[in-house]
Amino acid sequence: MIGEKETESIKRRIEEYYHVEKVLAWNRQRLERLYKRLAEIEKDRNSPYLPMALNTDLQGIEYDQTGSKGGIASSPMERNIEQIYRTLDNAYEKTQNEIVQLKMNIQKLEDSREEMDFYIHLLNEECQKILEYRHKQKKGVIEISFLMNLSKSSVSRMLCEIYGDLHKLITYCEVV
Repeated sequence: MIGEKETESIKRRIEEYYHVEKVLAWNRQRLERLYKRLAEIEKDRNSPYLPMALNTDLQGIEYDQTGSKGGIASSPMERNIEQIYRTLDNAYEKTQNEIVQLKMNIQKLEDSREEMDFYIHLLNEECQKILEYRHKQKKGVIEISFLMNLSKSSVSRMLCEIYGDLHKLITYCEVV
């Protein structure tokens, strides 16, 4: 039998494990949305049609002052088109940076959850299901007993045994 302090520590680690699992799912969905956005931006960049409306109330042609003979002529329409493509390039780069950051975050979360995942998968299937109901789905002991067709005392006893087993596994693996 383990003490209350150890039990609370194990409960907190299990809660963190299931919370990280949810955050990973959210981040993976966000990553999918970013990939879709990246594909849309790429499609707009390669499209023969401009994705934005042109500014039609533009003045006449201006010359840059790089050459001694008046420079290269550039129309306001060309500058407007260049500005649209610069905006698309910036959005593409920003989205790529977000994807890289999100992938790094996902990797960190997966690494942090890996150890507890190992310990939980060492438990039998029934114990894993009880932990999932209790900590992932936030169900009470009575609900778990109803769902698993067990008595309330059996579920309570099994939870205590699970916490004890996890504590033993964690302390054993930390020593070795």
